[in-house]
Amino acid sequence: MPARSPPCAEPAAEGRRTLNRLPIRVRLTLAFALVMAFVLAATGLFLYFRLQSSLDATIDQGLRARAADVAALVEQADEGLSESRALRGPDDGFAQVIRPGGQIVDSTAGLADEPLLTGADSAQAARRQRSFVRTVEDEKVRLLATPVAAEDERVVVIVGASLEPRDEALEDLRNQLLIGGPIALVLASTAAYLLAAAALRPVERMGQHAATISAASSGRRLPLPPAEDEI
Repeated sequence: MPARSPPCAEPAAEGRRTLNRLPIRVRLTLAFALVMAFVLAATGLFLYFRLQSSLDATIDQGLRARAADVAALVEQADEGLSESRALRGPDDGFAQVIRPGGQIVDSTAGLADEPLLTGADSAQAARRQRSFVRTVEDEKVRLLATPVAAEDERVVVIVGASLEPRDEALEDLRNQLLIGGPIALVLASTAAYLLAAAALRPVERMGQHAATISAASSGRRLPLPPAEDEI
């Protein structure tokens, strides 16, 4: 008995036959649209993650500068953090000082009476500087924890900033890409279709002329385009 094709191969073969029945200009346009969609998606992802990385770097730079200021304040130990106006910038950043075990030493006004880091996180931060993303009072924030030696005691200085402006910027870019990407794809595909039609127009004229040639007029020649190209 002849071998039968697998069931999954039949729809694929039918799809190829359907595609081959399409005009060349349509097939060229579909191929171009597929490549263009990939390029637009890759470009959009690159822009999104590039902006995300840039915003995170800016936030981290601000947190490092604030951590240095708070560390200097803690080492002086002249006044509590809640009395220092220098710790609250225009972006409503905050700071907290905890012991490695998680006990709060001091914090800026407005924070709940709970440590920003506990357990293994506070123990790791007591050994080296680390960054974290947490939810504080129903708000997503980025934290930078730095170990500091103050008055013969090892403490952890934690500074933080809200990620809401960063997330809003990323969401705005994502919405623009979702709107502009399909529009750019449609415009590019339309241009590709018109270009393919223009490129195939000499072939169509040659086909129409060939249809009029018969055995009685076998000496006639097909019209060739002025350019000595592939056609």
